[in-house]
Amino acid sequence: MARRILITGGAGFIGSHLVERLVAFGGYEVHVLDDLSRGRREWLPEGVPVHQADLRRPDSVRGTVMTVLPDVVVHLAALHFIPEVDGAPELAWQVNVEGTKSLLEALSASPPEVVLFASTAAVYPDRSGPISEACPVAPLDLYGKTKAVGEELLVRFGAETGVRCLIARLFNVIGKRETNPHVVPELVEQLRQGSARVRLGNLHTSRDYTDVVDVAEALVRLLQPTLGDTTLFNVGSGRGVSVTELVSTCERILGRPLIVAVDPGRRREHDRNELVADVGRLRRATGWSPKRPLEETLAKLLLDG
Repeated sequence: MARRILITGGAGFIGSHLVERLVAFGGYEVHVLDDLSRGRREWLPEGVPVHQADLRRPDSVRGTVMTVLPDVVVHLAALHFIPEVDGAPELAWQVNVEGTKSLLEALSASPPEVVLFASTAAVYPDRSGPISEACPVAPLDLYGKTKAVGEELLVRFGAETGVRCLIARLFNVIGKRETNPHVVPELVEQLRQGSARVRLGNLHTSRDYTDVVDVAEALVRLLQPTLGDTTLFNVGSGRGVSVTELVSTCERILGRPLIVAVDPGRRREHDRNELVADVGRLRRATGWSPKRPLEETLAKLLLDG
């Protein structure tokens, strides 16, 4: 019998790719909970039920959970673009913290087998070099703080219910269907308009970029029952790339030089110099490693229609 899986935020950027992978993988009856504020039904395979619900409305969440009665839950839904979070802190707290609380309360009435919570590398302190899961949590921004609280809520839920609870700390995810103006989609958008001059923020910050299709595969592998007892995993490439390197890669793909202008309005006042994952734990537990090189992902974004 197929396991029923509920994916919150399943019509969005990462969620829609995860749904595609699960449908192709087989063995799951996939359901999506999404408010469709950013996600789109047309990104989902035909026949996947979409339960339109708002995490800020506990009754709406409870109704979806009781309708689906999931065996597995992947909680992706969140407000996560940092400038947007900083600009609407109350909304961010309502969605990321209170929404997570509402979901877990709804699940407590009929606990699933597994809950996988999509957290973030933003829970880590400002460190150089690859960061492992053993690094103490010390978020620098509100987004990271909301996700750190979400992790705490999940751990408490697991202790109270006996549900297997997993945390995936995602680093920078890139690819098609991105709905927030992070540096890669912003760079790509300017270049697809034919501009030879691009306006960007900090040029020397280094981030760990992974194709969204590879991230979806990592999440699917984390759901397998043979995983073992480990419950916390970084998901990233293990390689840091600066904004300057991103621009150079785009120049190679397009075969033309680019002029870069630093836009003060795009610079973050408090920004890390580096944020890179140590992904040894994930590789040992699942055998996963990213298959899509950065240049391949950027080429698809820049050249595909």
